[in-house]
Amino acid sequence: MRPLRALISSPLALLILLSAFAWAPLLAPGYFLRAHDARHSLIWLSELHQGVESGFLWPRWAPDHAQGYGYPLFTFYAPLAFLIAEVFNLLGAGILGAIKIVWVLATILAGVSMYQLGKRLWGVGSGFIAGLLYMFAPYHLVNIYVRGAFAEFVALAIYPWVVLTFWDVLTQPSARRVALAALSLGALLLTHSVTIMLLPPLLALLILYWLALAWRREGRPPVRATVSTLAAGALGGMLAAIFLLPVLGETRYIVLDQWLPAESYNYPQQFLYLFQWFDFQWGYGFALPGPNDGMNLSIGLWLAILGVVALPLAFRRREDRGQRAEEGKRAMLAGLLFMAAIALFATLAVSQVFWDAMPMIKLVQFPFRFLAPATLFLSLTASGVVAALLSPSEGRVQPLLLVLAAAILLSAWTNAKPQHTDVSERDVSPAADIFFELDYPDMRGSTAFASAGKPATSPKIEAYIKGEPLPLAEIATGEGEVEAVEHGGGEDVVRVRGRTPVTVRFYTYWYPGWRAWIDGEPAAAFYEPTDPNALIQVQVPAGEHIVRIRFTNTPLRTAAALISALTLLILVILFFWDTIRSHAPQNLPQLRDPRQS
Repeated sequence: MRPLRALISSPLALLILLSAFAWAPLLAPGYFLRAHDARHSLIWLSELHQGVESGFLWPRWAPDHAQGYGYPLFTFYAPLAFLIAEVFNLLGAGILGAIKIVWVLATILAGVSMYQLGKRLWGVGSGFIAGLLYMFAPYHLVNIYVRGAFAEFVALAIYPWVVLTFWDVLTQPSARRVALAALSLGALLLTHSVTIMLLPPLLALLILYWLALAWRREGRPPVRATVSTLAAGALGGMLAAIFLLPVLGETRYIVLDQWLPAESYNYPQQFLYLFQWFDFQWGYGFALPGPNDGMNLSIGLWLAILGVVALPLAFRRREDRGQRAEEGKRAMLAGLLFMAAIALFATLAVSQVFWDAMPMIKLVQFPFRFLAPATLFLSLTASGVVAALLSPSEGRVQPLLLVLAAAILLSAWTNAKPQHTDVSERDVSPAADIFFELDYPDMRGSTAFASAGKPATSPKIEAYIKGEPLPLAEIATGEGEVEAVEHGGGEDVVRVRGRTPVTVRFYTYWYPGWRAWIDGEPAAAFYEPTDPNALIQVQVPAGEHIVRIRFTNTPLRTAAALISALTLLILVILFFWDTIRSHAPQNLPQLRDPRQS
């Protein structure tokens, strides 16, 4: 009985213990490679790892993408989740082990961050229920075991942290809280590219709602809270500048429409039907045009039940001595419910007029992705219902809440089950990218400089398939031979023996930032506009030479990195600002004018 009592008196510990029901399947051997994007989670960590091995602190180039021609993948796909996994990879966990570790940590973080947010808004017991509901929500488990959406899953773990830190800024503004809010927002923006169009707009609406409530309550504009919130948002965006600015400045250098093929990523064909919110059947198939999707796209049994109960609670009126406090709780509940309703509305076809009016939102690809913020706000709404109906005690979990917790786990029991598969050495090797593209030709990209579009093949394919050293370049003009010396994640080195002056053509896409050196001396790297694949070329004099190409920063990327670095420094100063002030001398000695002596 003592261990049980200890857990009940420590809701956070109990929550972390129960989280194991969501992540325990990851402890089994192998992986779940049949999940939609599961192969990507391994492939892209392998690509990023090659960049780290080549000395890039912030890798941008995926050397094996596009049939081995390479692609600036991490310029356009937020890499933070993979950088975190790379830490564990470098510590010896390996590609597969590192990805699994981050899956587990993100599951726990999702529950803990939601617990802290629910606790702040409603109390300890409600926070405990909020954490459980969020971790075991269908869309949360779909993202890991059905979709294998690694970066999006990590972003979901950060969602509650972002809302919590901005709530703290609004209620009690301080330099430290501004720093934490900016850090959380920046981390979210660096984790998942599509999330930029999901949570931040809804968060902005929620903040405006909260500010309006504060104005009404206090009878005057909440100037300090407003300024602090704007500062946190601006600093969060600046922290993510290392990713955001190159995305904005370099989108014209890739063929964006390649990632939005009408047959699979056309958002008008992917809207949900209302009944799907309440269809709790589980499946491992894909989202398809029409109502017969092969995967669960519901909001979950308990989120649905408690969300419905929230409607009368949010809008009822009570005349009692705690009327003002009750009004505040009702207003909070109504705001969260409204945010959930907006997110759910965006999943339905009736919202298409808004999708059509905002061209960039088509990059979301699947309207069902709005189930992510809907799950966030419904979990908070449901925990608010628990607070209103059960009045959970501070500091412990009531027995009735344990019953509800058991019901939540039982409703999700069959959902936390992946389709286990074996993992071969090839699945975690650079060649995995090639074999994936051979299976799915529509997933190949190309730069805007390559008039041929998606590459059908490349001179490297045979070597990838046979597991042999890759050919890196050829003699385009002149007489001579070229020998591969080194291949990395954004760097290639060859030895050239030219009987005449030669032009060396690397089997690598040209893209702004590539530079060349001949025997350590800078040389011009260029591409011929007549070359349909726009491959990098370097003119080399006769004789034997070492030619090296490397993907370097452009002025825009350098400026973006500096902005992020300076912003991080500002956030550190803000975080410790109160400590710095408290240790500063309070009464400095006054200097006397020597003329008065």
